[in-house]
Amino acid sequence: MKKIMRMLEPRTVKAIVIRAALFLGLITLGNLLFLPLIEPLQTQPFLHALVHAVLVGGPFVGFFFVIMMHQARLIRRLSHRSRKDGLTGLNNRNSFLTVAANQLENSTGGVVLLLDADCFKQVNDVHGHQSGDDCLKAIAKMLKRNLRHNDIVGRIGGEEFAIFLSYTTIRQAKMIAERLTKPIPFKSATTAERLTITMSVGAAEVQPNLSLADLLARADQCLYQAKDLGRARLVVWGELPENNPMAVAG
Repeated sequence: MKKIMRMLEPRTVKAIVIRAALFLGLITLGNLLFLPLIEPLQTQPFLHALVHAVLVGGPFVGFFFVIMMHQARLIRRLSHRSRKDGLTGLNNRNSFLTVAANQLENSTGGVVLLLDADCFKQVNDVHGHQSGDDCLKAIAKMLKRNLRHNDIVGRIGGEEFAIFLSYTTIRQAKMIAERLTKPIPFKSATTAERLTITMSVGAAEVQPNLSLADLLARADQCLYQAKDLGRARLVVWGELPENNPMAVAG
């Protein structure tokens, strides 16, 4: 049914004209088939069938396409809202977990990054929640600008973000993460003051038999370590400092 709806749904004016003409042609053909049974003495059956199709069937065809376009737009809007974070436009938590898990199954390698905005609470407390929202939007814009088309990124809660870098080595991930830890500029909504915020990043490389949840758990531990080491930096699983108990456990 979805395929049929996509085939019938017009997306441009040209598509509307073509589909309307096709429907009117079908109505005309139907009139030609049944007209002799109703009016056997009709001298111009084709003209009569065409006029009947346009005058009677035309308004119904137009109404049908108007309703279909409205429903299609509504479905797309609802689908987008169910998958995307309303503030940043990134994947929401559920969408990220679903898409990243599917990508993990089909990927031969990759790296999971977990990112958290440093001292974000101070932004809300000092400059207001509108500034906090603007800060999150600036972070999302920076992430989109620095990631590849096939990378999966989502806001998974508050000021925390996650990225799945598919077909990426840990060396490549470090180069990407280095850009992500640079100060991100945004403006205070209350004072118009130019502010910056940084991101701490934890990374875990894809390994056989590790689920997405396992990788996120490893990246989360690395993220906490990055915070402890002073923020605005990347910590990779397997490269934790020797004096850290997580390195012994992991």
